[in-house]
Amino acid sequence: MGRIAVQLGDRSLGGCMHRRFAVVTALLAGAFAAIAALPLVSACQRRASDTSFLAADAQAAAANPTTTADTVKQVGPMPSLAPLVKQLRPVVVNINSRVKPRQGRVSQRLPQGHPRMRPPQQDEEDGNSDEEDSQDPMERFFRYFGQPTPNEQERRGLGSGFLIGDGLVLTNNHVVEVQDESRPGRYRPMDEIKVITDETAPGGAREFAAKVIGNDPKSDIALLKIEGKEVDKLKYAALGDSDSVEVGDYVLAIGEPFGLQATVTSGIISAKERTQFGGPYSDYLQTDASINPGNSGGPLFNLKGEVVGVNAAIISGANTIGFAIPVNVVKQILPQLRQTGRVVRGFLGVQPQAITADMVDNLGLKSTRGALIADVVKDSPAEHGGIKPGDVVVGLNGKPVNDNSQLTRDVGVIPPGNTVKLEVIREGKPRTVEVKLAERPDEREQTGHTPNRSSGEKEQGDLLGLSVQELTPQLARRSQLDASTKGAVVVDVAPESPAADAGLEPGDVVVEVNRRPVNSAADYRNAVKSVKKGDTALVRVKHGQATQYIPVRVK
Repeated sequence: MGRIAVQLGDRSLGGCMHRRFAVVTALLAGAFAAIAALPLVSACQRRASDTSFLAADAQAAAANPTTTADTVKQVGPMPSLAPLVKQLRPVVVNINSRVKPRQGRVSQRLPQGHPRMRPPQQDEEDGNSDEEDSQDPMERFFRYFGQPTPNEQERRGLGSGFLIGDGLVLTNNHVVEVQDESRPGRYRPMDEIKVITDETAPGGAREFAAKVIGNDPKSDIALLKIEGKEVDKLKYAALGDSDSVEVGDYVLAIGEPFGLQATVTSGIISAKERTQFGGPYSDYLQTDASINPGNSGGPLFNLKGEVVGVNAAIISGANTIGFAIPVNVVKQILPQLRQTGRVVRGFLGVQPQAITADMVDNLGLKSTRGALIADVVKDSPAEHGGIKPGDVVVGLNGKPVNDNSQLTRDVGVIPPGNTVKLEVIREGKPRTVEVKLAERPDEREQTGHTPNRSSGEKEQGDLLGLSVQELTPQLARRSQLDASTKGAVVVDVAPESPAADAGLEPGDVVVEVNRRPVNSAADYRNAVKSVKKGDTALVRVKHGQATQYIPVRVK
């Protein structure tokens, strides 16, 4: 299966330039089809009773020749996006940034996991290194637009943005930040940021000094402030409602791709809720409007002239697949960016996971909708509120929760200190739980460690295909678990067994089978006795600091 390489850039996305006037083409084609159909219907109705119409029609056609130009005149003038574009161009700006040269500067690479980088697993799969001839399109992209090199004197960046009022400009965070050489793995604003208005804006194309007054790397949004004479006379964009956007809606992208001023492209919304490559707090809109390097941070408009997205990414090598951050995500964090310059997210304290069809019966559900709570963080708001592993969250503050990603996003935009109402299904029965959110702690990288196989006594392979032994405090520490953790540690998985097919592996710690707690190898053996061929056992396992439910189908 081919892998997707996603590009996020000092100007963003990819799309299809030839769809620029798709609306015009479709409407015109429909008009021609309607005109062509009319004489056909009339002729069919007349055929049964009168065959002389053929000669009469031929004589009329000879006397009144009709050209394609005449037909167009009858239809009327072609629809055009020009009036809308004229209204929108003045709110779009070009963002020009610069990093001053620093003594002793050396080439830097973006750390794994930064929004600009492709998904980390691709590096592991491809075996790519930081060699200069890397074929990773992300690295080529950023080298082209100013990735530092040993001999580089300064870096410049280009991007787009749009005015939202009071001298404020919205753009992507990666357009205005740079790696901080003095603090590895950290980023800071570019040394010099200039905002240039469109030539159609009041006062024409003007240059304003700008500074970053707020940013949120997790959602890739930055808020700039410009100052100067007649800033209050500039026009500002209206923020729409991205939740109301539907697949198939027409959209316009305006920006500065490759430095080409005020480039306008059009297309449709191709899909919604794309989460494959973004952070946990964004579900992207996909569009086939042409969005290229230089569009990053620019607006994606609907045909009402409202911003419905902030252009942010493309898939490398695809001309018609671009992505935009939904404007509702921006609207949720904008008050915090204006007031404090950063976003503080609510913290629930759970590890949610997706629900598969194999889990539905065991969880007492009717569908796969919801977020399954695989684990609850000790002493967290969720624990204090009564959330338990195995609960399925199906609603948050009256809004449906469709999957685990949505739960993470929705909780993340609620400020700490707020009390939320969670609609939960526990053992097939609905209930409501109230939880007061805390502030999300800094996220640390969590990696599991597979313990060495022990020579101690172990259970023989069972119907699932697992061999287990007691989880001793020593084994727990090797697995980066609390020494007090109880369970049965997997020391062997039979090849081609149900457990192997489900993805269990040595080092996993079984803590539950079919909702029955497993505190020892004996508990595990007793729990598995009730599993029969044809059943699907729901096994809860810990691996390192991650916990999840795994359905194991017994053949």
